[in-house]
Amino acid sequence: MIAGLWIVLGFAAGAVALAGVYFRRVWMPRPPLGVFNRSDVLIMMVAIALLPYLYLALPLWLDGLVLGGLTLGILYVTLAPVPMPRAGLWLAILALVAADLASWWRFGPTGAPFALVNDVVLTVTVVGVSNVWAQSGMKARDAALLGGLLAIYDFVFTAQLPLMNDLLTRLAALPFAPQVVWPIGPGQWVGLGLGDLLLATAFPLVMRKAFGRSAGLAASATSLAVVGALLGLAGLGMFGGAFPVMVVLGPCMVLQYGLWAHRRGQERTTWHYLQAEPLSGCHQERRKLVVRELA
Repeated sequence: MIAGLWIVLGFAAGAVALAGVYFRRVWMPRPPLGVFNRSDVLIMMVAIALLPYLYLALPLWLDGLVLGGLTLGILYVTLAPVPMPRAGLWLAILALVAADLASWWRFGPTGAPFALVNDVVLTVTVVGVSNVWAQSGMKARDAALLGGLLAIYDFVFTAQLPLMNDLLTRLAALPFAPQVVWPIGPGQWVGLGLGDLLLATAFPLVMRKAFGRSAGLAASATSLAVVGALLGLAGLGMFGGAFPVMVVLGPCMVLQYGLWAHRRGQERTTWHYLQAEPLSGCHQERRKLVVRELA
């Protein structure tokens, strides 16, 4: 049991760390839809509220196609900016997708080999989506707002209603299942939902952009401390089903934003962040192009 808890926490820590490295060394093309703002937060909340009902209403095979298509697209967006030959890009994407499908087919959705492969694929997708949010100009204020709204949503739809338990149970039988999990006993699993891991990973990035390296490191430590504590309680059998992680993580995000905003004042824009902390891994010409695009 203890090993399973550490494995899931290790994947969470890996997602947070890799997203931070990616954020400092790889810059995605500027998205054509503009800067992420509060309107996008509201649209995202509407989508989050509706998607579970859509997944539950669709045939299971169609759910699998949707998950596979989304995963393929996110992997491309994540790996395309990484310097590598075009053939290497598609080889990496297809290898990850094929490994997920093959392990699911060979070992089944409850097999540890499938869990390992699927957790790796999900970690890569979380690194990509969190950087899309942060690099598209998402403000720490809006990330904290999203966290606060998700805390309310999670309390209602996970703690009070069976919706999220039903959804996770349904999707757990499919390849590309949206949760990082590990078996801890016969028929027993410990895990972390994809959405929870995404917020835990994205918030440190936007906090670093907004208020500096110290704020980002503090947010990373807080996210992992919350995830680790909740996983530990789950391992002790404190929760009867899926626990609403955002009920704890969301208020922590709001509190951190309030403290750093009070301490530092107005948060930095993406352009000011890049001026203060030039990208360390991009080619010099690419750095100039990114700054020029944001100016």
